[in-house]
Amino acid sequence: MKKVFLALGLLPLLAACADTSQGKLRQAVYDVGSAYHVLANPMPDVMAGNVPGVTLTDTQKAIAKRASQTVFNEIQSLETSIEGGDSITQTAVSALQADFASFETCWAGLKTGTTPDTCAAIGGSK
Repeated sequence: MKKVFLALGLLPLLAACADTSQGKLRQAVYDVGSAYHVLANPMPDVMAGNVPGVTLTDTQKAIAKRASQTVFNEIQSLETSIEGGDSITQTAVSALQADFASFETCWAGLKTGTTPDTCAAIGGSK
């Protein structure tokens, strides 16, 4: 969990590396993508029941998968636009950042046995 907070803490610093507004937006997408992969990395082990002290119900697993997939799809869509040379908007990047924050809260809650309202906000349902 400390890795996630460290990754999130570095997001503003990494975004400062870009010079143009599009460059900064693109960097923000890449930064969220990196933070997402750090956060989602243990998901397969948690889902398989291989993490001591963390047990998810089938419903919680389904919620986590939907919530994770929603954020992943947003990242992929924006990265595809970037790779295609298309412009991206601040609105789209802000939506991604908000959904990532909701996913982070949702995933943290699920691992402790609760189902936060933020799960529903990003397609995870409740």
